[in-house]
Amino acid sequence: MAQVYTTDVRPGLLAIGLLALWRVASPAAELGVSTDFPGGSAEVLRIDSDTRRIEIAPAAHFGRGWPCWWYLRVDRATPGETLTLQVRASEHPYRDKQRLSANWALPERAAISTDDIHWTQTHPGEISDKSGVYSVVAPAETFWLAWGPPFLPHDADELLDTIAARWPDAKRFTLATTRDGRAVHGIQIGGNDTPDAIWVQARQHAWESGGSWVARGFIEWVTGDSPEAIALRKSTQITFIPIMDVDSVAIGAGGKEAIPRDHNRDWSDDPHYPEVAAAQQRILTLAESGRLRMYIDLHNPGPGDERPFFYGPFNYEQLAPQKRRRYGQFLDLAATSIDGPLALHPEFRFATYVKTDEERGRMSSEWVRRHTNADTVALTLETSWNTPHSTPDGYKAVGRGLGEAIARYLHE
Repeated sequence: MAQVYTTDVRPGLLAIGLLALWRVASPAAELGVSTDFPGGSAEVLRIDSDTRRIEIAPAAHFGRGWPCWWYLRVDRATPGETLTLQVRASEHPYRDKQRLSANWALPERAAISTDDIHWTQTHPGEISDKSGVYSVVAPAETFWLAWGPPFLPHDADELLDTIAARWPDAKRFTLATTRDGRAVHGIQIGGNDTPDAIWVQARQHAWESGGSWVARGFIEWVTGDSPEAIALRKSTQITFIPIMDVDSVAIGAGGKEAIPRDHNRDWSDDPHYPEVAAAQQRILTLAESGRLRMYIDLHNPGPGDERPFFYGPFNYEQLAPQKRRRYGQFLDLAATSIDGPLALHPEFRFATYVKTDEERGRMSSEWVRRHTNADTVALTLETSWNTPHSTPDGYKAVGRGLGEAIARYLHE
């Protein structure tokens, strides 16, 4: 006999019950995955809409560096449902027959966004030596997942536009046009009559997106209203490049160990990349003026590095006492300014994995040391990417601390 509902069953409750039954009985919508946007990168291995599982590997761009960066959009999810994302190592060589270890592509937490602008982190995944498995609660019907918070050429342009609008005396410029025809943009704050000059750049390795977020934190502090920032702007010309390897960032390639070499091994007498050659010329001009006091190159390190650190000069122990004292003084100031949540390691590390003097000389910080003045401090800052604090806010805090340290160093 059919059940008869009495008037005690309110229409609203009946509708809710029928909706719940429809959801149970209805097949799940087919999940969609897209990377057809700037910086997008994923080789889609499998989509199982029944089990709500997506399997990918970073897209391989042979000759364009490490295949570790991934960045995708998920469509037709049901808000609140749990999806599984599995990320595997790319099986494709990135140069010759070389294949990249999986751990570079497997953050403990993935980056997630509902608008492709504001980024947070997922819960920790299950990471093995072969793959990472992330349980993702869908925050919306469409959302984005990535290796880390993306920072793309249009983000750089918006940042530079904001600075230029706030400071009419700031000069936007095109450093160079890349081999693929894209513009590398920068901004200069302060004129040629200032006693000091500094150069800060990021993303010689395209996959290291955290470097650009640190750069953003730095330039936002520099153009802020603190007395220290105001004093720095009065006495110092600041040259700022948020993305060097624009081509690789735009196509979602890793950049590091590209063919014939990556940007941070291209600082030779005959650079492959126009933007490196242009940076060299501008830096030499600053050095000839006697004003270049500091050069900072922003990177992300290995997956096991839990604290930011500076790579110091290869010959640190052999430096003249006064020059070594300058490096030590700046490091001490930076350690008190970059104090958390990503707190700076208080000692220099050294890139001893680079074995030959010839290759060392093609690294940007070392090239700057060899081609500038005795009082120029040239360093590489590596900011940890595989921590709960490796977020836009965490990275920007490092950048603010860097700005504070530079200001204190130049005015002590």
